Amino acid sequence: MWKVDVIGKYMKIKVLISFLVIVLTFPSIGQWLNIKIGETVYWWATNCLLLFSFIAYKIKYNKYIPKLPIQIKLFMVYVILSAVYGCFMAESYWDWKLLINNFMIYLMPMCFYYVSISANLPIIIRRWCKFAIVAFWLLLPIMQFEAPGKFMIPFSFLIIFWPFIKGKWRYIIFFFFLTIFIFGTLGARSSVIRYLVCAVFSICFIYPQIFKKKVLKSISFIFLLSPIILFILGVTNVFNVFKIDEYLDINENEYEVQNAYGEKGEKESLTADTRTFLYLETISSSLNHNYFIQGHSLARGYESPWFRSTDLTSYSRGERDASEVSILNIYTYMGIIGVVLYFMIFLGAVAYVFKYSQNYMMYVIACIVAFRWSFAWLEDFTRFDLNNLFLWIMISMCYSPYFLKMNNNQFRLWIKTLLYN
Repeated sequence: MWKVDVIGKYMKIKVLISFLVIVLTFPSIGQWLNIKIGETVYWWATNCLLLFSFIAYKIKYNKYIPKLPIQIKLFMVYVILSAVYGCFMAESYWDWKLLINNFMIYLMPMCFYYVSISANLPIIIRRWCKFAIVAFWLLLPIMQFEAPGKFMIPFSFLIIFWPFIKGKWRYIIFFFFLTIFIFGTLGARSSVIRYLVCAVFSICFIYPQIFKKKVLKSISFIFLLSPIILFILGVTNVFNVFKIDEYLDINENEYEVQNAYGEKGEKESLTADTRTFLYLETISSSLNHNYFIQGHSLARGYESPWFRSTDLTSYSRGERDASEVSILNIYTYMGIIGVVLYFMIFLGAVAYVFKYSQNYMMYVIACIVAFRWSFAWLEDFTRFDLNNLFLWIMISMCYSPYFLKMNNNQFRLWIKTLLYN
């Protein structure tokens, strides 16, 4: 792996990719800042440049790059087909805007070409961390509650390896990890959950004798299968996990926190069901308009009586371009075919790790990747941002022979390079 780093040490494209990831931080938090930063066309330009940089890197250094996994390849082919289909389905400016935006989002797996080489990811992390320390404090006065969690996504990756990190960065990472809870509050619970899961799995490195390979493998497949089982139970009216308060006879008002998005003092319930109606709307729309198999294309959303007013087109279709639930967006745009292909990526990633990995660290990464599949059924906004990028980075690691062939000692040395040259 070090040979690749020597060959590419002075490559300008590595500097460009690192810079573009830093730039990506701003649109990642733009929605949660008190002022508007940049225009959509500017962020589209940087997004396109980042994607083209991944392609350029592959073309120039193809012989060092692992083959794109068949699971990711099939998904990306279907994304392209869905985009072509969207060209025929688009009826207005807003449809074309949605098509372009979604096309870039679902091409993010192309980061595999760059980050699958183990020597490249530390370059991104090191440069981003130097930027983050200063930028966070400059932006903090204009941040809303949710922004710190969106800003610190690379630290959610680093917190996984916290037991191995020494020196000042050990304290810096822990400090910024705490800011997610201090500034985010439980009202921004999606960020809290993601960071907390990463922190919990870091405990595996402290007690590997308890969290053995078989245990982590079982946990991973529970994460992979549980949302499918719960979905089947939900649609058959046997058990709705989103209405757990009804089964346990919990009063919604007993578990209230400040709303991260609402007015000052406004409360929201942690046990309130905010997802069932989204599933009902999305599935009903697909059945009513007969696109449940192939999807509505990347250019069209789903028919939503609840959010009908958000339809900005002149056609008054009552469509909402996206929901808060990642898997529902994939279902809307690419149908059952897209959901199955997306699932195969996660299943393949986990299976690859537990079959081929020669180090313990990748078992933990596989567990977190499996968790993100489960979390996609609950939230995980579909955006071109750091959160989505680092999801694909972890998936790429699971498929990469550079990471899988490391032993434990080599992986510990690699962890050190994440923060130190």
